[in-house]
Amino acid sequence: MIIKAYRGNGVTNVHQSNRGFSLIELMIVLVILGIVLAIVLPGFTSSALTTRLKTYSNELVGSVRLARGEAIKRNRSVVLCASTDGATCAGSAGADWTSGWVVLDPNSVVLLREQEKDTAYSIKPTNTAHTLTFDASGVVTPTPPGSAGTSSFKICRKTPTVGAQERFVTVTTIGQTNIIDPSSPSGTCS
Repeated sequence: MIIKAYRGNGVTNVHQSNRGFSLIELMIVLVILGIVLAIVLPGFTSSALTTRLKTYSNELVGSVRLARGEAIKRNRSVVLCASTDGATCAGSAGADWTSGWVVLDPNSVVLLREQEKDTAYSIKPTNTAHTLTFDASGVVTPTPPGSAGTSSFKICRKTPTVGAQERFVTVTTIGQTNIIDPSSPSGTCS
């Protein structure tokens, strides 16, 4: 833009610079931003998956420990089970714990209600046990009968694609818990 200024006896042209970005400068910034996002985004997705798996594993372990502690404290049996309504046990083999779970005292009073988890994930027992009953000494009796031994739950991402990571939460017959991060995931989530 040229501004004409009058000085004394003549007219001089004064150039004023425009403030702002040119289209080329803007395009270069957008290309650089796209490259940075392409590099960072996969790492962020993996980190988010790891965090979600750890969170769900720790919530399940916390519920197991609460159920065991309440059974010992009350000197009565306490139940930990999958629940679709947040008040009663789902009661079927292979129940998906992603819909939530509850800890119930002997009178079916809810001591803990764990809300539904993200449906893109799966939390399922790896054996037929769908209910864990802790007796007054903290010993676990899985239901149905015959599924004795260590109970295990697989936590994994099932959609949009199967995650490259998974966790297993194990509960021994004496109520000890362990979170296992396998070095080579199975690549399936069902």
